[in-house]
Amino acid sequence: MMQGYSLRIATAAAALLAAGCFTIHHSEAPGAGMARAPQGRDVRVALSGFEATVTTFLPVHTQTTGWHSGVGYDRHTRRDFGGLHSETWSSTTYIPQVNEDHTYVKQAADLLEAAGFILATTNAQYTVDVTFSGPVVTNGDRVAEGLWIICSLLSADYSAGEWTARLKIRETSSGRVVLMKDISQKCTVAVWGPIPVFSPLAAYESSENAMQAWTFGVLVDLAMAEATAYIAAAEGN
Repeated sequence: MMQGYSLRIATAAAALLAAGCFTIHHSEAPGAGMARAPQGRDVRVALSGFEATVTTFLPVHTQTTGWHSGVGYDRHTRRDFGGLHSETWSSTTYIPQVNEDHTYVKQAADLLEAAGFILATTNAQYTVDVTFSGPVVTNGDRVAEGLWIICSLLSADYSAGEWTARLKIRETSSGRVVLMKDISQKCTVAVWGPIPVFSPLAAYESSENAMQAWTFGVLVDLAMAEATAYIAAAEGN
């Protein structure tokens, strides 16, 4: 019976370790309603901007061989070589790779077309431009991160950042900017894992790439809600 109980404990512990890190808090996305194009009107829109990048790290494995004299190790056995002997060791270098992400311009196009606006055109009446910036991390966020780490005994992590999308709508015929607005969204994530230090470090949800992807998606929704509301009102008059 004791063996069965121990086996269940070991199985549960193994399952917990295999589960990795758990997200215990994540910001909620605000609602964003799209205004529809005026009925019976062909409102033509072009998109620009929406540029975003994602940084990934490419592992490069190398092996280095060096010559040493005296005592060495041969297949984990201590031996006195009595002269020169070679040793080989491995190392891994992580090289950052910056890639363009076209997800958000496609998301914006889908939202506008679903709302009845025309994008497949060469003579757009309006150009909707979005520029992303951020993240901004406050001192309060850094203090909160430190408290999460210390109070959890290095088993949890807290990450926060605020990104901004600058929305511009230009009237194509005149080039005049008819609407310019900064839209900000903050993302906060808290994760916990059973292995101190390693579990939080391995969590994708609290990484900058994951937080940026979530926040940019929200910002596109909010920006397109603003854009469709303005254009629908302007063309409906």
